Amino acid sequence: MMTKGQKARKEIVDTASSLFYQAGYGVTSYQEVAQACNLQKTNIQYHFKHKPDLLSAVIDQRIDEIRLLLEGWSLACDTPYNCIEKFILMIEGNAENLSLYGCPMGTLTDELGKSDPALQKEAQKMFDLYLRWLEARFRAIYPPKEAKEYAQQLMVMAQGASVLSHVYGDPKIVIKHAKIMKDWLATVCETAR
Repeated sequence: MMTKGQKARKEIVDTASSLFYQAGYGVTSYQEVAQACNLQKTNIQYHFKHKPDLLSAVIDQRIDEIRLLLEGWSLACDTPYNCIEKFILMIEGNAENLSLYGCPMGTLTDELGKSDPALQKEAQKMFDLYLRWLEARFRAIYPPKEAKEYAQQLMVMAQGASVLSHVYGDPKIVIKHAKIMKDWLATVCETAR
């Protein structure tokens, strides 16, 4: 069971994660996080002395969530193809949010790349988790070099669909490109289905 302080800290991180995603890290202030949590700014600063500390906590939480998601997918699928397809279905299922705000990983790492390369390196770990997981699934079908290339290709397709959908504010772009990704995956994994 969480203590009152742990609950407050989690609420701050959850709220900051949403605000950083919807508005951007750079423009979201401590005050906005505090207001959204119905707390005083000093309460946020008690848990996180500096804004980069809060961002690190958000990134750590997102990494934990991605790990849990990937572990669940690994347990729930019976073939590499079915596992990889879960990644595409996740993209497709988030079409509305992707059109409104972009990819939570992509937008954050892009923003940090322009303002704080050290924090961008930390945020990159989210991409690394997905890429390593996808690569491991493709390795069940292909040699390591090809598996890595296929994992990267799928990530490029997913990120491209996300960016274009966000630029035009159109979730149908993600839906259309999810179908293209599924068709590509069926072709790539034809012998492993």
